Amino acid sequence: MITSYSDIYSRLENTKPVRLAVINPQSNYLKTTLGKASKLGWIEPISFFKNDYENPSKVAVDSVKNGECQLLMKGDVDTATLLKAVLDSETGIKTNNLLSHIAVVESPQYHKLLFITDGGVNTHLDEQTIDSILENSIELCSTFQIEQSKIALLTLVEKVTSKLPETELADVVCKKYKNQTEFMMEGPIALDVAVSKDASVKKGIDSKISGETDIIIGPSISASNMIVKTLMSLGGAKGGGIILGAKCPIVLLSRSDLIDTKLNSIALSLMMLKRGKNGY
Repeated sequence: MITSYSDIYSRLENTKPVRLAVINPQSNYLKTTLGKASKLGWIEPISFFKNDYENPSKVAVDSVKNGECQLLMKGDVDTATLLKAVLDSETGIKTNNLLSHIAVVESPQYHKLLFITDGGVNTHLDEQTIDSILENSIELCSTFQIEQSKIALLTLVEKVTSKLPETELADVVCKKYKNQTEFMMEGPIALDVAVSKDASVKKGIDSKISGETDIIIGPSISASNMIVKTLMSLGGAKGGGIILGAKCPIVLLSRSDLIDTKLNSIALSLMMLKRGKNGY
């Protein structure tokens, strides 16, 4: 099992550079990130600038679709514009699955990587959306040699109540998958119980995943995003994130991300590409 970003970087040593389509990389932080990733031997960046193309997002997506590039990265362009090109029914690179964002966090307070989703794409959660989020996150976990992912459907409390609709949704989803063996899922479950066995004991909750959770599916896009940002800004955690569900991994960076976080995100996409499953 891969448990840290240093492990990930080691796995990427001596690999052949892949072509990364970058949409309008104007900012210095993007140029620095691309330069470092190139120096590591990871990528050959191919830039698509607004001053060269009327719709650089579409052209960049085309380069992935026709095999010229293997990965896609958001530069200085609106996320909505990028996703519109990706999801275009005729010229895009969508699959039958929904897109979802997965953050991979290495916390000094936890013994392995945490996969937190979806804090970047889906603003509404229902059964169908969670199905896709689940599939994408398990796919990424298996890349990190996690054979039976332990999944927490995060909520405020462990009891099902109509006052918190997310608890009802978590209960429905867990019952839906109760007979499968590929992964272990619990919900509704609170964050403290998901990541701490001691918390589950103190609260009298019988949990098989407590303290061993791999994947956290947040109750909303805001909650997932805030968990990741809190861990990284106040908790000393390392992290990165990618979008899965398209025909190639998509690197989606924030201007506030540290350079290391940006490199980590590229590394995650390369790990998926290296695995070579589902067309990657």
